[in-house]
Amino acid sequence: MKHNLKLKIDYDLNFLLIGIRSEIEDYQFAYFLNKSSFFKFHRMITDISYIINNQKIFFSAFKDVNTDEKRTSFLIKNKSVYQEPISNYKTLFSESVGKTAFLIPELKEFDYLIKMVGIWKKKELIKLKEFLHQMKNVEPQTNIKLKKIKSINNLVF
Repeated sequence: MKHNLKLKIDYDLNFLLIGIRSEIEDYQFAYFLNKSSFFKFHRMITDISYIINNQKIFFSAFKDVNTDEKRTSFLIKNKSVYQEPISNYKTLFSESVGKTAFLIPELKEFDYLIKMVGIWKKKELIKLKEFLHQMKNVEPQTNIKLKKIKSINNLVF
């Protein structure tokens, strides 16, 4: 008697996600965001890591826990540059080749993602967007529809 069992995992997608384009270094971006009243980001002890192309790739992450407002926010770098061994490429001048990996490949156009979990009032979100628009070296951000992202499980941690 054969039984085919399928495991289906439903992730809790009860969070907001904002995509941001910026060439600012991650620690500088966290510093500028901390100048607002919305966040007090601290570097997470361990970066987010995933196996991509048979290599462990790390994505820097910052976390803000606001117990008074009952919310947690994450600033996550969506892009990581890693070195791939030269054995895969035939060149004369380099020993390794720089490659780029994305935490959420469907969102390649964004350098950073802000994941916001918890209670956010509409007025706060409007003020946050205004603050982000006023930041130098930051291009306009977008609220992202979570249902359309195939690799959303990369943001569940």
